[in-house]
Amino acid sequence: MLDMPNAFPPPASPRHVLIVGGGIAGPALALFLAKAGIRATIYEAHGELANIGGAICIAPNGMNVLAQIGLADRVADAGTPITSMAFHTPKGRFLGSMSYGRTSGAGRPAIALARSTFQAMLLAAAAERGIAIHYGKRLATIDDDGTHVSVRFEDGTQADGDLLIGADGIRSRVRRCLLPDAPEPAFTGLTGAGGFLPRSQVPAIEPRDENVMHLCYGTGAFIGYACGDRGATDGAFWWYALARETPLDTDSRAALMGEAGMQALLHAGKGWSPEIRAMLAATTRAIPPLDIYDMPSLPLWWAGRVALIGDAAHAVSPHSGQGVSMALEDAIIMARELRDAPAAPEIAFEAFVKARRERTEKVIAFGRLSGNSKRHGPVMTFIQSLLMPLFLRFAPSFAWVYDYKVAWDETRLEEKTAA
Repeated sequence: MLDMPNAFPPPASPRHVLIVGGGIAGPALALFLAKAGIRATIYEAHGELANIGGAICIAPNGMNVLAQIGLADRVADAGTPITSMAFHTPKGRFLGSMSYGRTSGAGRPAIALARSTFQAMLLAAAAERGIAIHYGKRLATIDDDGTHVSVRFEDGTQADGDLLIGADGIRSRVRRCLLPDAPEPAFTGLTGAGGFLPRSQVPAIEPRDENVMHLCYGTGAFIGYACGDRGATDGAFWWYALARETPLDTDSRAALMGEAGMQALLHAGKGWSPEIRAMLAATTRAIPPLDIYDMPSLPLWWAGRVALIGDAAHAVSPHSGQGVSMALEDAIIMARELRDAPAAPEIAFEAFVKARRERTEKVIAFGRLSGNSKRHGPVMTFIQSLLMPLFLRFAPSFAWVYDYKVAWDETRLEEKTAA
C-alpha cells in the first residue's frame, strides 16, 4: 500500500532518487540522473539479471538517446545494424521489403542484439559511475510523507530517499501501490517465444543480407528472424507469435515448451518452408513462451513523490518494435525534468507526463495494430499476402517514430515556469 499525505509541502532539491526496477528504464534513468548530478540507487527484485529475455532491436530514436550517455557506439559494435525488413509467405515467397528506421531525420541505424548483452552494458556503465544496484529487493510497501519516501522490501530491509521512480515493468508493484484500482495489463491475443542460433544457420532466403530483418506471416502464426550479437556463437535469433483467445495456463504453457512447443509452432504456420524448419531445428537457446500484453491508459503516472516510467506506466507490445526505445526516451526526459526543476518534483513529474503520454499511447496503438496482423485466419492471411506488395509500395511514413529526438542540453524550465 502507499501511504501519502493529502498536501504536497514545499519540497527540497532531490538529492537521492530511489529506482525500483533494474531492467532497461531503471539503469538508463540512473545514468542520466548521474549526468545531472543527482544520486540514484537501483533496487531489483530478481536475484540476478544474466541471460534474461530474448533479442531486441533498438530503433534509431533509442540509439539517439544512448548516444547522449556514451553507449551508442558500444551497442553498435556489439550488434547488427538493421536497415530494412523483408516480408514473406510461410513458404518463403518474397512479398517485398521496406526500409527500417531510415527516415531523413533518424540519424543512427537500428541495432539488433540480445537483451542480456544490452542490459549488461547498462549495468556496467552504472557501475562505472558508482551507481549502486541491490538485487533480490522485491517491493512490499511505500511510505511518502511529503518530504521523503521510504520503501520496505519483502526481505525486511528498508530504503529512504527524496523521490521514488517505479521502473519495474508491466507487472509493476510501484504502480499497484500508487494506483491500486488502475486497469490491469491487457492481453493482446498473442503468445510469443523464440530462440538463438548460429549466424551460419540463418535461412538462405532472399534478400540475403545480414542487415535485413525477415518477417514471415502464416495462418494465426508469425515468425521473424535476424542477425544479432557479433561476438556470440549463436549470433542470430528468431521469434514467433501465435494467436490465442486466452492467456496461457499451466497446461497450455507446458504444451509450448521444448520439442512439443516446436511441433505446435510448425503446425500453426500451416506449412512453413524447409528453410524455416531447418532454422528452428538449429536453435541453441530457446526462450520460453510468454503471453504478450500492453497497458491500457492509466489515469495518472505520478502522485506525491512517486512516479512511473517505462512499461510500469505505458507498456507497449513488442510488435511496435519500440519497447526499449520508449524506456530510453522516458529515462532521458524524466532525468532532464528533475534536473530542471530540482526543488519542485511535482512540476517535473507533470512535465514528464505532458511530454510522454500522447506519444506513448500512439505507439501502444501502433503495436496493437501490428500485432493484429499476425492473428489472421487462412482467408485473411491469403488476402494479406496479395495486398502486401501494394502496402509496401505505398506504406505510410514512420518518421514520427524514428525521427523523434530528445536533446539533453534542452531545457523546459522557462516553459514550465510560465505555465
